[in-house]
Amino acid sequence: MKKWIIIVFFFMMISLTGAGVYAYQTIREPLLHNLEQAEHYVKGHLLKTVYDVSYYHGTEAFYVLNGLTEEEEDTVVWVSEDFSFHHTEKTSDGISKEDAIAIVRKEDSVKRIQSVKLGYERGLPIYEVTYLNKDNRKGYYYLTFDDGTFMKRYVLRTD
Repeated sequence: MKKWIIIVFFFMMISLTGAGVYAYQTIREPLLHNLEQAEHYVKGHLLKTVYDVSYYHGTEAFYVLNGLTEEEEDTVVWVSEDFSFHHTEKTSDGISKEDAIAIVRKEDSVKRIQSVKLGYERGLPIYEVTYLNKDNRKGYYYLTFDDGTFMKRYVLRTD
């Protein structure tokens, strides 16, 4: 009897794991499809080569694509989720991720940087820096891509 319980438990665990993987892939599939569409949208007429595609969801959702133009200039393109709008900036025209991190470290007591993402808010390209501060609170710091001007900050308790 004990042997049957172990076998049933084993098959239940395998079934649940398989169902979880299937659900994850099913949920993720539309986003991956849209990221590919965004890449096709910019390839050819905005960027020659795309080397990074990400998704930003703030007040509006944007696909953020990094790549090279025909002139071999490193460029970032922000494309709205419905592909009705895009904004293009040369990487050299804005601050770097390292500069954004340095600004956040200067403005708040940062314990650890969790992520740095490009996004688009209020008609401006931005950096969203997610961090953990010295009080173990999760912080979101938003600054402009162009010059690092402060836009907004949120700090949340994590305990």
